[in-house]
Amino acid sequence: MRKSILIALAITLANAAFGSASDDSHIISPARLYELNTWLDAETEFERRDSQPRIRLIAAEQAQHFQGIADHTEGTLRGLYDEETEIIYLVQPWSPNNQRDVSVLVHEMAHHRQSGQHWYCPQAQEWRAYQIQAQWLRERAIADNFYWPAILLQSSCAKRDIHSE
Repeated sequence: MRKSILIALAITLANAAFGSASDDSHIISPARLYELNTWLDAETEFERRDSQPRIRLIAAEQAQHFQGIADHTEGTLRGLYDEETEIIYLVQPWSPNNQRDVSVLVHEMAHHRQSGQHWYCPQAQEWRAYQIQAQWLRERAIADNFYWPAILLQSSCAKRDIHSE
């Protein structure tokens, strides 16, 4: 819940600074979304939800406001899912023709399917979402380039031991 509030606040601040993101659901065809949902049905334990998430593109400048709040791939924020608004945000440049970009959408669609389930902490969802994304890439003979120890730590519900310098 706290993560959703922080994401919503960051989106509001980013939209105020850079203009609001429009609904960009047209960037990926309904047929391709159906294909992705069918793949998720077959390859994951998460059931399809009655509602489809909206998809929005955001500029890289807007994405900087999410650093430390949302998920990273290869050190750069590429996408996030806001559970409260059911919106997937994809960071530009994003192309439906780039399989690595599509894998980010698959990751965020997994989060959409995970929402409403019990998690010990919000970040616990990340481990499985990254596994799903890696599988998508692997099936297309693309290396995931994920640093799995960092993802394991990111998805841990353990309290962080932070030392001041």
